[in-house]
Amino acid sequence: MKAVNAYCSACDHDVRLVLTDEPLVDDPSPIHDCEVVCLELGEHCTGAFCPVGAVPPIVMAARLVRNGLQTEMQPIVKAHCPACDNSTDFVIVSRDYCICSECGSTATREAIERNETARTAQ
Repeated sequence: MKAVNAYCSACDHDVRLVLTDEPLVDDPSPIHDCEVVCLELGEHCTGAFCPVGAVPPIVMAARLVRNGLQTEMQPIVKAHCPACDNSTDFVIVSRDYCICSECGSTATREAIERNETARTAQ
């Protein structure tokens, strides 16, 4: 991974970015090139697209989690992931969505809470 700084028009100053490494092997990978990951994702990210990464803030948050770069400002809850079938940490990335820290799947917070309520009732 390579760290760089770039100007962000949403917060009107330079922000810290990470360019992820390209895959080491040429196999069917969901990620074919390096990705831009903003380390300063926060409440100033209110637009439909991140001006630096040209993706919605929820996608940038998913990149943070997938690359193990989530910051302290993102709350984490323990829950059972229906995608990987593990009890794991979910990183809350928006009011409505969270991401599994193990498999990277995205779920609605409502679905996770409903799943946890059903599991504790058993």
